[in-house]
Amino acid sequence: MLSAFKLDNSRLSRLELDESETSLSESLWVDLVEPDDLERDRVQNELGQSLATRPELDDIEASARFFEDEDGLHIHSFFYYEDAEDHAGNSTVAFTIRDGRLFTLRERELPAFRLYRMRARNQQLTDGNAYELLLDLFETKIEQLADEIENIYSDLEKLSRVIMEGHQGDEYDAALSTLAELEDIGWKVRLCLMDTQRALNFLVRKARLPGGQLEQAREVLRDIESLLPHNESLFQKVNFLMQAAMGFINIEQNRIIKIFSVVSVVFLPPTLVASSYGMNFQFMPELKLEFGYPAALVLMLLAGLAPYLYFKRKNWL
Repeated sequence: MLSAFKLDNSRLSRLELDESETSLSESLWVDLVEPDDLERDRVQNELGQSLATRPELDDIEASARFFEDEDGLHIHSFFYYEDAEDHAGNSTVAFTIRDGRLFTLRERELPAFRLYRMRARNQQLTDGNAYELLLDLFETKIEQLADEIENIYSDLEKLSRVIMEGHQGDEYDAALSTLAELEDIGWKVRLCLMDTQRALNFLVRKARLPGGQLEQAREVLRDIESLLPHNESLFQKVNFLMQAAMGFINIEQNRIIKIFSVVSVVFLPPTLVASSYGMNFQFMPELKLEFGYPAALVLMLLAGLAPYLYFKRKNWL
């Protein structure tokens, strides 16, 4: 999908890209979501801009994500999203600034872009240039990541009460599963924060940012630096809860093993006595005793009770 926006009274206005003579040359921002060959060709023919390919979006080395060439200034940055099944993920967006125009290429619709387009209907741009658009999108992304961190904090508080109660069951199992999911979300949020930090540092070094955008970039960098410690504390909290959960599970397993130990201590000696009198030999003096059977029962009882009381006294059980 190809979308284009122009500046109209300091506000972004969508261009109607139909079969008419509407030209992309009027645009300040060209946004492409999973573009087909026709849309790529249109951008190339009207604006002379080459777009990144899928393998280039997947590159992770810094030299392939932040660079400048004859096609402009290029920044590839991660954006956080959740799919229809609420599975968290990061998607790479390719930003290119050339001739005062911003190009964005992405593989899916992203919450940060959707939110920014909604705000842009009523929000005036201060300077109305491509760098301001880029930094506004980064600001929106950081706001989204901050909200995700707050949501993780809230979810961890709920999980903490469930785990610390130590009552294992379906709710406990669900809490452990949710804990693992929150750790995965926290890791993806951290990856986005660090990637955005590197992107902004590159932008500040390489681009001749106007004064307003330079201060805006530094403000976003300060926001990232303030969020990273919070994100790190989330990992510490998740690790603590995971260790606590494993501890409660070990305690429960020890209780089960203790029950089997008690059963073994109580029933093994009587079993030995019973098996001794159950042997099939011709000469067994106790078989002819009048009280042989009751005596064997008493002996079995004592054989089971004596070691149990002894182990109990030693605090071995």
